[in-house]
Parts: sequence; structure tokens; C-alpha cells
Amino acid sequence: MITEVDEALCVLLGRSLPDGTMVRLDPPKPTWETERPSNAIDLFLYGLHDDRDGRESGSADQRDGRGVVTSRREPVRRCSLSYLVTARAPKINEEHLLLAVALRTMMFTDTLPTDCMPEALASVGAPVFIRIADSDPGALWSNLGMPARAAFAISVSAPFLPEPDTEIAPPAEKIRLDADQKKKAPAGPLAPTQPRRWVRTP
Repeated sequence: MITEVDEALCVLLGRSLPDGTMVRLDPPKPTWETERPSNAIDLFLYGLHDDRDGRESGSADQRDGRGVVTSRREPVRRCSLSYLVTARAPKINEEHLLLAVALRTMMFTDTLPTDCMPEALASVGAPVFIRIADSDPGALWSNLGMPARAAFAISVSAPFLPEPDTEIAPPAEKIRLDADQKKKAPAGPLAPTQPRRWVRTP
């Protein structure tokens, strides 16, 4: 599901950025200092974590036309993807302009629009949440061996759909209701009824 989230974020940002701006998935690199910059927003995926707060409970049954369970699927799990968002442009003020547009887009997008998602992600039917991360990306620049520059981080909670379990026991074909009952001997013929006799007393 990672590549699908990558694609959806690129589509989302591409709609709001000025014409001619690229959206890339490139990590920051030291050669940026010597390369001639082009107008671009870079999304660098630097963290993947299990999103336990977003887990669902209960399984879902898939049934055929007769109502028979054909497969059972475990609840959707979620993963938190952390992205560093940076801007590249010939001038610093142009970088800040691109970064401001990207920041505004992410701040006002709580969930990814369905029309931004590729089919594989949209078909899951679960929302993809976006929020501005609380973490300061300053330490990340140091780890990359680069001087710090303007950037922000986002956290994306994406659903991961488990494979369905198709090893389901077949439904019962017959039900015997007298399986635990003891057979009783048939009752014999009824004894003939004796005629009543009246005795007259003096």
C-alpha cells in the first residue's frame, strides 16, 4: 500500500502547486548544494510504524448468492507513514512559496480524497488520514549530513487489508433433531372396556 499512498500524495499536491512544479519522492541529498534547483516539492518517506490506535475489531464474512460464507477477512490494520516535505527552487523566497502551498494543502486535508487515490487504495473503502506531524525534522537533517532548511513533516495513516481466509468449513446439509432421543417401544393394543354392572340393593 506504500506506493499507492505515494501516488495519491503526489496527485493531491500536484493539483494545488503552480504550473511547472514537480512533485518527487526523492530524499534530501548533499548534491542539492551544487545542483541547479528546479521548482519541486520532495516527499521523503523516512518512517513506517504500526498505527495501533487506528485498528479495527471483528472479522467480516463474504457470502455467495445463497448466503453461504465463502471467506472470512480479519479487520483492517493501519500503518503510519512519515514523510519529510521539502521545497526546491532557484530562490529561497520561491522555495518558501512552494512550501507554503504544500503546507496549506496538507493542513486542510484531513483525509485523502477518493479521486486522488489509485484503484487499489480506493477499493479498500477505508479512509486515509493526514495530519501535520508534531516532530521537529531538524534532527533528520543532521542524520542526513546536510544543513537544516525549511521543511515540515506529515503523518499518513493508511489501511492495510489482510488476505481473506478461504478455508471455511462447509455448511451442514442435514440436521437430525432426534439424534439424542431414546426410541420408545410402541404401546400395545388397548384393553377392551368392560361393561358396567349395576347392583340393586334392598
